[in-house]
Amino acid sequence: MAAREQHVTTPPTVEIVEVSPALAESWLQKNPNNRNLRRPVVDSYARDMESGNWALNGETIKLDVHGRLLDGQHRLSAVIQADATVPMIVVRGMSSDVMPTVDAGAKRSYSDALKLAGEDNTSTLAAVCRRAVMWERGMRTNTGAIKPTPTEMSDFIERHPEVRTSAELAARLASRESLPASVYGLCHFLMAKLDAEQATWFLTRVSDGENLGAQDPIKHLRDRITRLRVRGGRINETVGLALTIRAWNAHRSGQARAKLQLPAGGLTNENFPLPK
Repeated sequence: MAAREQHVTTPPTVEIVEVSPALAESWLQKNPNNRNLRRPVVDSYARDMESGNWALNGETIKLDVHGRLLDGQHRLSAVIQADATVPMIVVRGMSSDVMPTVDAGAKRSYSDALKLAGEDNTSTLAAVCRRAVMWERGMRTNTGAIKPTPTEMSDFIERHPEVRTSAELAARLASRESLPASVYGLCHFLMAKLDAEQATWFLTRVSDGENLGAQDPIKHLRDRITRLRVRGGRINETVGLALTIRAWNAHRSGQARAKLQLPAGGLTNENFPLPK
């Protein structure tokens, strides 16, 4: 059995380095055991770099005593993709046998970051912001390459502080028998732009089902949700969002619909219903 590498006696060095695409490429070439790249992660980092929102947040690029890359593959790949030079904290001279411990802790979620910032309803607010950023970028179906970054979501809250109200309502209305909190929250955020009081009333009725006539679009929506849950257990967020918008539009126009039709062939970003 090969002897385990001895721990280095010289302590690692730490410095802030302006990492260019060329430097990133040279470090990546010194990583013989690359993980499979998670492309959405690289894309999200690159967007922050391109927009000038890349933050020096304490995370480090780690190089061992031989100059091999231990940690930072996704960030360095994003530097190349964005064709940007950004500051990063670089730790050099680490022992190679620490690799199993790198990135092994629990990753902080955006919900955790919101809690540290003193926000309320953090899980729901994070979920609503994620969908709202995607919606703003034209991604209606919760699929595709866009993975909103914490910086993008925080910027969204700063530009749209009213999303906190939508998240608070969603946290109260969501349940296993109804719609996910992200759907309630995004729907309220979008519908409140048209009529805030009506949006709250409508979504509350979707949740509690009170005082609904046989031809009420809200009743048809609740019946459809029930059928979907019986069949699959958990309603798909994209389908739930589209059906709720369809019911809202029917309610606003005074229509009574026996069915809430979705586009033949499935939902796409192009044919997704928009609140009216």
